[in-house]
Amino acid sequence: MIQDYLHLFPNYIAKTVPTVGLSEQFLNRYPRVPAEYLDFLESFSLLSNKSDTTWFNSIEDFNEEGKGAFRWDEFERQSMEAVEGDDYLQQQVRYFWDSHVPFILSVEDGYSHFSIGVSEKNWGKIYFGEEPEYEEVEWVADSFLMFMQALAGGGLAEKYRRLFV
Repeated sequence: MIQDYLHLFPNYIAKTVPTVGLSEQFLNRYPRVPAEYLDFLESFSLLSNKSDTTWFNSIEDFNEEGKGAFRWDEFERQSMEAVEGDDYLQQQVRYFWDSHVPFILSVEDGYSHFSIGVSEKNWGKIYFGEEPEYEEVEWVADSFLMFMQALAGGGLAEKYRRLFV
């Protein structure tokens, strides 16, 4: 699957060595993830721009085996820290991240993420969020495949495309 999209990332570093499966901890939190995204996820171990400012989270990231400066759930952690002591807001932050898997993280021009919906209400939809309120997201595409097709065809808004340079 990744070979179908590598041309979209000519300035990216990609490694396609076999990866292990997702951890039990990840699968317990996210028991249902769209198959088209899982197929893509299982096809690489690293996909990052050369400056390492925008990257796709990998299975290694989700399994917390990587040595990167950012954890896959870094923005959730930051949000939880920001609302520490407020049980209601912490519940809202946790609910959001239980319903969204961040599959792209970026520190290009501020912190941002693309996430895929995994709840019944937002199943498979792609969203974009940025600091300071990571959970205030914008809809980007109806599915991971549509997102990748828009990226390939130049159909993403400029504010999103600039992250992939």
